[in-house]
Amino acid sequence: MSTALRRTAAVLVLLAGTGLGFWVVFGPPHEWTGGMRLLKFALGMTSLGMISASAWLMFPGSPDDDDDAPSDPSSPTTTGPLDAL
Repeated sequence: MSTALRRTAAVLVLLAGTGLGFWVVFGPPHEWTGGMRLLKFALGMTSLGMISASAWLMFPGSPDDDDDAPSDPSSPTTTGPLDAL
């Protein structure tokens, strides 16, 4: 997946996750009682999972996750401010 597409997807997943989280915290689930409280908990965990997934999409963990990465990881083509000298 290209870097631009990954980062666009990451922003969309982040916005959806924070929107769901804000809805769970401030929205109608406050009146949910009984078994519906488990659904509220599951929705909260889903929003946290979506936020974590957006971080994974934005910053892939390995060069295999990113198609724009150089094919040989021992010889980087560009250096950034966080690369070791």
